[in-house]
Amino acid sequence: MIWFLFLVFISSCAVKVEEREKYLEVNCPKVIRTTARYCEYPKAFSNLVQTGSKVKVTNEENGKHITIAVFRREDVEGLCLPYRYSNYLGKDPFRARLEVERCGKEGIVRCPSYVEGYASWYGEPYHGRESAYGTVYNMMGMYAASRDLPLGTLLEVQNLENNKKVVVKVVDRGPLKDDRILDLSYGAAKELGMLGRGVIKIRAKVLRCGD
Repeated sequence: MIWFLFLVFISSCAVKVEEREKYLEVNCPKVIRTTARYCEYPKAFSNLVQTGSKVKVTNEENGKHITIAVFRREDVEGLCLPYRYSNYLGKDPFRARLEVERCGKEGIVRCPSYVEGYASWYGEPYHGRESAYGTVYNMMGMYAASRDLPLGTLLEVQNLENNKKVVVKVVDRGPLKDDRILDLSYGAAKELGMLGRGVIKIRAKVLRCGD
């Protein structure tokens, strides 16, 4: 009986560890089948891959294929390709096979459970520019820049000086200074009460690794 209870305990621990490990990994299927069409965008977008992924796109109806970077947009269902690819891949819509050759822009596929250190913020000079994520940076949004975390990662950031918290999405690369771990958007910095300070100590819990 004791041996049985021990096995049950070990099994439950293994499940918890496995769940935690999955939580810290980017969701990145190797092969995806979906519908592709052409759109008025300068780059390819999909709601099915990590942003910036290197993807081999095959038209399953004629066998033609290309390998391109595909960026993430939640409002795009399936795959949206720039019109310049239509001369090669053929008419849309078509059944597409997506083979992910690199997950995300840099191939980062794991997250620590949290990070702790100093954070600064960035605003006006970068407002309206394209972010590393592939979308336009809005300084009033809840965003962050990180050197190491996968783009799309969700963080709960806590100001360790006043305990205020905010949830942000990693959309950029930075900070430029080595002694800081995050650059926060103006909007997030305002919520944390750090605009006057400029640099504060924070603890950021990973809520989701990548998209």
